[in-house]
Amino acid sequence: MEEMETSLPETTIMIQQSTNARSGKQGFTLVEVLVVISIIVVLAVVVFSVSVRVRNSARSAATLSNLREIGGAATLWMGENNNFYPPCWDNTKGRNRSYVQTLGAYLHDDPNFRGPESKFIAPNARLTVTVGRYSHPATYSMNPAVCRNITAGSDGTVPKLIHATQVERPSEVILMADGCQNPSNRGQSNVSAYRIIGAVGQTGPPSQFREPIPVGPDEDLPSGDGWFRYPYGRCHALMCDGSAQTFNKGSIQKRNVWIDIVR
Repeated sequence: MEEMETSLPETTIMIQQSTNARSGKQGFTLVEVLVVISIIVVLAVVVFSVSVRVRNSARSAATLSNLREIGGAATLWMGENNNFYPPCWDNTKGRNRSYVQTLGAYLHDDPNFRGPESKFIAPNARLTVTVGRYSHPATYSMNPAVCRNITAGSDGTVPKLIHATQVERPSEVILMADGCQNPSNRGQSNVSAYRIIGAVGQTGPPSQFREPIPVGPDEDLPSGDGWFRYPYGRCHALMCDGSAQTFNKGSIQKRNVWIDIVR
């Protein structure tokens, strides 16, 4: 009897130790928790960066598709106008319209070219573009060396448009591209990238063809108005031959905005 009485406490102690050991194995240490959190954070960062790249790629593809359609409209207009490039702005014969109005009529699948779904508003636009009563919103800027503003002078003369034969490198010369949006102008870009031509001119010697053009402020602010824009580090452009391509920031050269002959 005495042996049984002395052995009972020892058994109880062993059971308690075993229970404590098992309960210790079921929990997580602080280090394990931190490792799991770190893995989750890394995975979240990877998923977010991939989703951003996929979204930007989709917007880029949609932008290039828009530009090709606009290029088709420009080709139709040129076919009806003796192969001259369309004006950036037409202020002759009582008109007061931008290239959006001139080419919008040829986009038969997009009759509401003044709406937010317009082909002239880039899917990669950073600012919201609002439509006013008389506005024709656009976030692409025309190359004024190719698409001139035409306004009748006081003597009735009208500046001549650029003929297709005056652009000898149509696959290299930009017709229009992403423009810097202006928040004070309902988020629209200036229809003409006039500051680029003001900085480098309309044409120049072949020895300077490979020189880069100024990037400009590259900001969606009034100070950026008249410059090309590089959303997500790339500028989407429609070339004079109707093709569309992207340029990395700083890679647009004078040959991409210069025409070969000025008459």
